[in-house]
Amino acid sequence: MKSSLVQELNLRYEPVTVFLSNEKPEGALQGKEGQWSCTIPLFIAAAKGKVAVFERSTTNCPGGKAGLGFGQFPNYPGGIEYFLSVGKSGAFEGEGYLKNPELGKDFVECLPITDIPYQYVIFKPLTQVDIANERPEVIIFYVNNDQLSALTVLANYARPGIENVMIPFSSGCQSFFLLPYAETQKENPRAVVGLTDITVRPMVEPDMLSFSVPYRMFLDMEENVKGSFLEKHLWHRVAARMKKE
Repeated sequence: MKSSLVQELNLRYEPVTVFLSNEKPEGALQGKEGQWSCTIPLFIAAAKGKVAVFERSTTNCPGGKAGLGFGQFPNYPGGIEYFLSVGKSGAFEGEGYLKNPELGKDFVECLPITDIPYQYVIFKPLTQVDIANERPEVIIFYVNNDQLSALTVLANYARPGIENVMIPFSSGCQSFFLLPYAETQKENPRAVVGLTDITVRPMVEPDMLSFSVPYRMFLDMEENVKGSFLEKHLWHRVAARMKKE
């Protein structure tokens, strides 16, 4: 699929499309059954042009299972609410992302946990999508600050209100699939900024974040490139410095 939005943004990496399927694409990268793996390296691989696939049996990270729509968090030894917060003395150290277990429990209850009726979640580079025969659920942009700014402005360009983009507290995989997928079910979906998870920050470039947008919203943004700020001199000044990188 060709995209005028992608062309205007001067992206460093390809946008990643997310598909749900019961058929596994041949030759796709994936984790190995019985071995712990994180979703982030496979997302980065997809942004670099590879196809990656996730399935229940090879997604061994508890947060990854929930983040990719494979149901509720598996039983976490000692309680996920303690792992996210203060830990348990003599057992494990908490991450300190929430002040206490009560807030950890509240966080989990706020997540739009879903169990998708599909076997596979597929990450595919946008240029490899046959848009006449394929319909992704979500588009994930991997962007720097200037590109994030442009996407945020464009997401609000043709919509009422000022909160058409959100930055939730969440894990990396929750921010680029679970939460955007929940938005796809809404009449007026929002885009989701992600990869703010401190645990995954060492796995991504320091100036990069994700911007996940439901496919329907992406198509609206694509149509709104023409006539928007992306064709005007203020954006061209910003785009010029990215081309020098």
